[in-house]
Amino acid sequence: MKAIMLDLVVQRILKETEDVVRIELAREDGEPLPVYQAGAHITLQLPSGLLRQYSLCRLPTSGKSFEIAVLREPQSRGGSAELHRLKEGDVLQCKFPQNHFLLTNPRSPALLMAAGIGVTPLIPMAQTLHKTGTNFCLHYSVKSSAKAPFYQMLKDSPFADKVQFHFTDTERRADIRALLEQHKDKRDIYVCGPQAFIDTVLEQAASLGWPETKLHREYFSGSRSPEMDNAPLDAFQVKVASTGEMIDVDQGVTITEALEANGIDVPVSCEEGWCGTCMTGLIEGVADHRDTFLSNDERASGQLIMPCCSRARSECLVLDL
Repeated sequence: MKAIMLDLVVQRILKETEDVVRIELAREDGEPLPVYQAGAHITLQLPSGLLRQYSLCRLPTSGKSFEIAVLREPQSRGGSAELHRLKEGDVLQCKFPQNHFLLTNPRSPALLMAAGIGVTPLIPMAQTLHKTGTNFCLHYSVKSSAKAPFYQMLKDSPFADKVQFHFTDTERRADIRALLEQHKDKRDIYVCGPQAFIDTVLEQAASLGWPETKLHREYFSGSRSPEMDNAPLDAFQVKVASTGEMIDVDQGVTITEALEANGIDVPVSCEEGWCGTCMTGLIEGVADHRDTFLSNDERASGQLIMPCCSRARSECLVLDL
């Protein structure tokens, strides 16, 4: 069944930095939009037909608009360039907000760590934590103030005293380990940004004794390791649990492609295993995980798979479809 889509009009386009625009979207009839919580994202269908996900960068105010921030990325597969070409009045289709990066407890102390455009989902988290009077701090790593989306807004925010900027082109570069060592309480960490930044934060936190359940991340782009690219792409089968249908997944074909060829639609967006859109329950079989979305504990549970990129280490995977 196809997801319900909203028709949204581009109300405003604001230039955050030379390479980042903030886009405000609303319904043409002015009616309220679906509510969402900090960490949520929307999936937009771009004029070309591409589906791309973007974090909602502010908590709802009037309830009648969504705001996203988009970095022009030369290495992207077209999405960012399309959005930078939008004009006020253009219409896009949008799926209802989803959230795979939810605050586990808005009243529990938190450490928010962002790099570059990765600050977007953390701003609503900071707003939520400030509203609840919860102890938190936001560390924002970026090349310079001129390159920092939302720099002035954060400087002027009611929680400005909780925000610390780390400029990578100055001596104020973040010392991740030192920042983590300040928090003996092993509070929840929410981190977003390039994969190298996220990996550094998670590795340092793990080495300092942080439990996996306290580490929360959201990747902004897929990044396949050499080990993933060199893994053998052997053929296998998937079984659709609800019908018993067996489907062959040939070498070089993804699970979602094989399912689609047999009339079974699994929503996808990034197609690289970092966004979470296609996450599917795994009932039997051993997955060859190639995503960057699932946590180590989720992978170890053997109950989830990202069929857009992951494959099988067993002859058959039984999917909860």
